[in-house]
Amino acid sequence: MPMRLNDVNGDASEATFGFKATSSSTRPVHLAQVIFSNILGSTYQSEDLFKFVERPGKTPSAELDEKYHNLFESSRDLTDEQLDNLRHRMRKVVDNDNALYASTPYRSAMTSMSDWFVAYRTIGVTPSNFIYAVIERSNSDIQEKLSDQLQDHHDAISLLFRPLAKEGEKDNVTVSPWQEPELGDAFDDGNMAEEFVSGFDTLSLHLKDSNGDYDLNYARDLRRVIKFSGFLFYVYMANRHNEIRENGSKEEPVPLVFNYTGNTENPVADASLESFRVVGSQIQLATRLGVKHVLDRDGYKSYDEDDIFRELENQNFLELNRKKKDKEDQDYEKFEQVFRASRDPDQDTTFHRLVDAVSNVIHDFSNRFDTYTPQSTAQTYGWRAGLLKPRGNRANKRRFRPDPEMLEPILLSVIEPGQSMSLQELSEELRSRYGIIVGGTEQDRRHLAEWDIRLGASASQSDPLNNQNRDGFKDAVSDLGYAEEYADGVTIVSVPEAEI
Repeated sequence: MPMRLNDVNGDASEATFGFKATSSSTRPVHLAQVIFSNILGSTYQSEDLFKFVERPGKTPSAELDEKYHNLFESSRDLTDEQLDNLRHRMRKVVDNDNALYASTPYRSAMTSMSDWFVAYRTIGVTPSNFIYAVIERSNSDIQEKLSDQLQDHHDAISLLFRPLAKEGEKDNVTVSPWQEPELGDAFDDGNMAEEFVSGFDTLSLHLKDSNGDYDLNYARDLRRVIKFSGFLFYVYMANRHNEIRENGSKEEPVPLVFNYTGNTENPVADASLESFRVVGSQIQLATRLGVKHVLDRDGYKSYDEDDIFRELENQNFLELNRKKKDKEDQDYEKFEQVFRASRDPDQDTTFHRLVDAVSNVIHDFSNRFDTYTPQSTAQTYGWRAGLLKPRGNRANKRRFRPDPEMLEPILLSVIEPGQSMSLQELSEELRSRYGIIVGGTEQDRRHLAEWDIRLGASASQSDPLNNQNRDGFKDAVSDLGYAEEYADGVTIVSVPEAEI
């Protein structure tokens, strides 16, 4: 049976990570709508919402069903032109809400402030089920708190749109249990997933409790959960190869050098860029192990070199969707070239060369075979979630510089309410738990060296990581309101009980 590279790519992702990470469409809003609907067990259909906020230029109010004219106190007895203006203003509210999670008005609805969700739950379901599995393992009351907030419709935004939901159809959500990846349990002791279970335990202490029917819904808390989930998604994938590699894992997690120097032309920025590249390489190596597993499962280990060349010559080896014969010929020629060039320095067998070739063409930079890999998924998601800069599909020289909305829940996942620690202690916690390096600990350079990342001196400073970058990180934490510098030069980071 001819090999479908996209199927191998998807199956390899599931075997490695426990979910398909092969879509350019995955956005934080898709994780949000699945996680939140899993917690609630239901979701509203959003056709009425999108119909009402559709651009009046596309569907003028004069053409809307009469029911929309009488939905709101503010819409009754309005002229068509006045209703157009109201719809336009409401559209801006929805767009702003969606922008929090970088989505589009056709795919999402009010995920930050109510229990409106994406109309189609297929995008992002499997990675979201993994994150939901992490939340389920938490010993905290995070699910109860989130459920209370999601059903609390007394914030101004939810009240504004509530008439659209009163008669809306509500669907039950059946939560599919998440399956552990075949190449090794995600929740083994010492694995990154366990660190995130602990992180959710601590983060939940910062989420408000419901205080009755007229409590205000803090979109801030829902945002914290989704931003932390986005960080989880990226860092879990980055560390997966280190957890399942065949020749023993490294002691430290993959380093993420957060660049707070304020520019991109210095040793810290270079180390941040290099750590971003290491993440990509680690995800690709993890996917290669998945490819090996899938090809072994599908019987390709029995092929010798003559079998492969014969199938390639007869063009029976790959299942391609080319409409033109010359394009198909070029695909086979490309694959054969890659296979001939592939060598495994440790195990130079036909099967390992085939694994190498399939992995290489799946990750082919030109994307000739139209496969969207977990490496690309993580990178695209990283800038959409606000972890990487610069943003955009065409951006290059990406580095780790999280938005404040991303940094805050990361901090709150390691600092309990009422707890205080020095900036150095915080830096050590972030480094040892998540691999985040900002400067300020004695282990930073050793950690980087373990992953072959070197950080030299700048033209003006012998140690820019522990000076300029540490100071920039301190300023970022201070801007969030969690750090105070004292006269003796010591910076204390704390989250008071009253912060909630």
